[in-house]
Amino acid sequence: MRADVAKIYLRLDAELLAFPCHSLRASGILVAADAEKYNGIAEYAKSKDWLLRPVDARVNSPNFRQIIRYYSPAGIILDASGSPQTFANVDFGNIPVVIMNLESNMGKKAQSSVSSDSREIAKLAVSELLEANPSMFVFIEWFNPSMRWSSIKREVASELSALHGIPLRIITPTPSDMTNPSKLEKRISTMLKTLPRPCGVFAVSDIIGAAAVSAARRIGANIPEDISVISVDDDPEICESCSPTLSSVRPDFHQLGFSAASLLCEAMEHPNASPKRIEVAPLGIVRRASTRLTRIYDKKVHDALESIRLDACNGITPHDIAGKFGTSRRMAEIRFKAATGRSIGHEILEKRLSVACAYLKEGKASIYAIANFCGWKSDLAFRKSFKAHFGISPREWRNRIRAS
Repeated sequence: MRADVAKIYLRLDAELLAFPCHSLRASGILVAADAEKYNGIAEYAKSKDWLLRPVDARVNSPNFRQIIRYYSPAGIILDASGSPQTFANVDFGNIPVVIMNLESNMGKKAQSSVSSDSREIAKLAVSELLEANPSMFVFIEWFNPSMRWSSIKREVASELSALHGIPLRIITPTPSDMTNPSKLEKRISTMLKTLPRPCGVFAVSDIIGAAAVSAARRIGANIPEDISVISVDDDPEICESCSPTLSSVRPDFHQLGFSAASLLCEAMEHPNASPKRIEVAPLGIVRRASTRLTRIYDKKVHDALESIRLDACNGITPHDIAGKFGTSRRMAEIRFKAATGRSIGHEILEKRLSVACAYLKEGKASIYAIANFCGWKSDLAFRKSFKAHFGISPREWRNRIRAS
């Protein structure tokens, strides 16, 4: 059954929301928190012959009653990660609703929901900080700490700090800190300068993580030797603009959107079925300079690691990296391996394979395109490197991921 669709865009708390509305009864309203979630929704919608349309609600709150009356949707997806209060008092009647990042104040009616797995995200973040053998943990929660995705991460950080016998301090920003970065930075730096080092900082979002990096620099701390910082969401515009760059746990936003659309389809086809709850595991950690500790501190090695992280897929070679040391190739390799435990070439290959795996998991690009984008001269060379490292071909690896 075809669903001709109109599109509306909404923005809440500076997050892009796609609010796709089907214009026939066989359609649904879909709201996603950013482009990746939207793409996940769109991928599923395409398989069902749905079309999507955007709505912007950052400035003016949407009139849901009029929207529903105009588009006559058969189902709704709401993203509650930014402003759940926007949806708290909305009556959607008997229309099936799927909620992304369900909060407790979003109504009494039981509804299907899909969320990022906050416990797994927190476990990854804390495990990364443990690599530096910290004497203290700091958890910086969201401006509204009652948000479920923030409070769960705080609980896990508390559990793991107690398990490892490491003291934990919690920093709670105020709502006014959200619009005043310098105030937030000052609040964090005031706490950090009183704590023992090395110290591991887990920030609940990249915005707060960036403030923590700036705060550490303000008090003259070395990053990551004195203070290591990791955050969540892996927003490149934030993480790459920090100095040093910010490590971050990357949620699977695409899968979040895809799963939400899938749940909506089930809810529309089986309106009397029990609500479902899905938690989507994170993709992993994108390691940058704020946590990347080496066995021996060597600024040249740190600079080389940053160059590899940024340009591994752009054709950079071990010769190029060695040239940045100002020494012989042999001496550069000795220094690099002493600090990292691997050769320059191995580090470049690891980074290229990491990017390739991300594209394979996404499942949209061909093997040839991935090989080209990640710096291999041919898809044959890519397949040989991949199989030598993982023991299976790129296609087999992607099929296993899809089946899992």
